[in-house]
Amino acid sequence: MRFVWWTALKDFQRQRRSPADLALWFGMPLLIGTLLVLSMGGRSGPRPQAQLLVADQDDSALSRFLLTGLSQDASGSFIRAEQVELEAGRKRLQKGKASALLVIPAGFSDAVLAEKPCTLRLVTNPAQRILPGIVEESLRIFADAVFYLHRVVGDELRRFAGGPAPGLNTFPDAQIAGFSVSMNRLVDRVTSYLNPLAIELVTTTDEEEKEDQSPQQSYALLFLPGLLFMSLLFMSQGLSEDLWRERSQKTLRRVVISPGSVTQFLAGKALYGVVLMACTTLLALTIGFFYFELPASVLPLAVAWSTFSGTLLLLIMMTLQLHVSSQRAGNIVSMSIIFPLMMVGGSFFPFEAMPDWMAKIGGYTPNGWAVQQLKAILSQKVQPQSLGLAFSGMLVVGGILFLSCARRLRRGFAQG
Repeated sequence: MRFVWWTALKDFQRQRRSPADLALWFGMPLLIGTLLVLSMGGRSGPRPQAQLLVADQDDSALSRFLLTGLSQDASGSFIRAEQVELEAGRKRLQKGKASALLVIPAGFSDAVLAEKPCTLRLVTNPAQRILPGIVEESLRIFADAVFYLHRVVGDELRRFAGGPAPGLNTFPDAQIAGFSVSMNRLVDRVTSYLNPLAIELVTTTDEEEKEDQSPQQSYALLFLPGLLFMSLLFMSQGLSEDLWRERSQKTLRRVVISPGSVTQFLAGKALYGVVLMACTTLLALTIGFFYFELPASVLPLAVAWSTFSGTLLLLIMMTLQLHVSSQRAGNIVSMSIIFPLMMVGGSFFPFEAMPDWMAKIGGYTPNGWAVQQLKAILSQKVQPQSLGLAFSGMLVVGGILFLSCARRLRRGFAQG
């Protein structure tokens, strides 16, 4: 083991004199991840909000009530309503500075109270799809509410249509009192059905139940596993190229004839890769855990899985480097493999944003499979039995690759 430790220490000393590689391996995914998180509104992600311009030509208490109901606080922050003049609203909508323009016509209040036809004009921004739909659905809810309100207290509401009698600024006290008495009797009549509810129907699907049972994750968090494995892929490719530097410096030839075996030398290089990847994953996941407020109980398992998976990627890259004809060929071949792996393996785009067929292919790649397992660990959905089988499978494959690399080093690669 002493030879193994000295080999790992030698690689550490050499790497310390070349910090640019470490900055590239870890800094590039960190920079991409930071930009993605900032572009998506931080840890909670952006909240869609429709900018609604309202041209109120009625200027009544009911039209102002509708404007208040469509405001930011009343609509759950999904709609931000702003009262404007009609022409100014049209110009802003034409410039794409709003989601929709709502025109409330004169006579709106009287038409609603008397249950007469009335048309609200909604002009939507054709460049947007979802946000104008939110506004339209909110107005449909308002229309349904008016319909059902008239079914219950329609007679009382019609008495208020047209405003106060000629010569009066307000309604008579008897009319106001009569309306209050009617509403009080209505509340008393329906209380037995509403408190508690006589019938309560809850309809869900299996997918909705699963979503309700699991905590919602921000969209930015979906990028964390893929970006981590992007860093590990870059690191595996760079560490595997070190075999060619060892060969050019005749280190491998001396190892073959030295008391320390090639297997121990390769184990030392693998040990250095394990330590480097463990430090990288610990730092990256710790930042992610604090920023996204993930449960700290799964951090050790996430670090162990990422380190173990990264070591397997390193052995795959070493096997590739040992079976090409030159260092340049190894660089070209490895880079031509790494970028497609990152593309379909969830590093550039999360599987949730991919088409189903592409996500299925990405799940069969080494890094994509590891990314899926890491996501299951972070969301606390991983099964201990399946994770144990995954560790065992990687251990077997890693052992085969390690022995294959050692055999290749003894049989020609070290002689150069």
